[in-house]
Amino acid sequence: MGGSRTVRSAVRVAATCALVFCLAGALPANALTMSAPSDFTGPADVSVSLSSADPTGTVSLWDGDLSIGALQPADGLVLFAGVSLSPGPHVLRATVEGGAAARAEASVYSWSAPGPPVWTTPRSRAVISPCAVKLVAGSSTASMTLSVNGRPVRTVSCRPGQIVTFPHVKLPARLTTLTLVEQSLTGETAAYSRVVTRYQFPYATCIVIDKSEYRLYWVKDQQLIKKYPIAHGRHNWTPVGVWKILAKYKTDPKGIYGPRKMRMFRRVGTPGHYRYVFTRYGIHGTNQPWVIGTQASHGCIRMYNRDVLELWPQVHLGTYVVTRK
Repeated sequence: MGGSRTVRSAVRVAATCALVFCLAGALPANALTMSAPSDFTGPADVSVSLSSADPTGTVSLWDGDLSIGALQPADGLVLFAGVSLSPGPHVLRATVEGGAAARAEASVYSWSAPGPPVWTTPRSRAVISPCAVKLVAGSSTASMTLSVNGRPVRTVSCRPGQIVTFPHVKLPARLTTLTLVEQSLTGETAAYSRVVTRYQFPYATCIVIDKSEYRLYWVKDQQLIKKYPIAHGRHNWTPVGVWKILAKYKTDPKGIYGPRKMRMFRRVGTPGHYRYVFTRYGIHGTNQPWVIGTQASHGCIRMYNRDVLELWPQVHLGTYVVTRK
């Protein structure tokens, strides 16, 4: 709370804005200076001072085209006490009549209970975890706190209308509730939630080869760890099926397999009687990096050497591999 009071004190520094218009040929007169808090957190005072060269004339205060009031100056100063504004942004304008016309403006924001945010990401209910949560802050929002199934993830300071992103949000369950708590400068809060469905990979920990996307997805505990670009079999030779990694090798970094290789054993049999048999298919590096993203091999999955070096130590023997169209 001490931190929020410090922020509140900092943003309530008076914003001073003066804009002078003088009649052609006239001496500078009736120049106005307006002082108003940049952030309204309730009724606030707005003062307008006139130039000492001409401290006379009726001073009017406007909220856009809406008149707030008109007062005569005392010793060149006018105080509009207890000004209340509707929630949201405003442009206050002071004008003076008499002598040379002049005006001053100040942009301010009136705070209240936060309005609903606009959720831009995720757009659909089915989401791969981790995901990015992106929102547009609602009216009167000074901070956002994102919670996942009731557990706070992160708090971000913001302004109304600002785009806020929470990256790499992990979804711990198939049905996950994302809750956003917005808070205004004055302490009012509002909570908004949505339920998303975590995309279920075929196995909690597995490698998924998507041939049409030329991508390898490395999944651990139903969380997408990373995706890698690949090449697969020319003429679409790489079979679709379920496999296990049952052998791993260190290979010649300059050879056709690059520095590492993982052997894919294919599943055969019927449910309850599956077994995994040796094949010539594998996941490995390449000495032809320019073929990544194409159909180039005899059926193996080729990766950039740097990628297979990163993936190889993470994949344990017995890890499932799923190849799909």
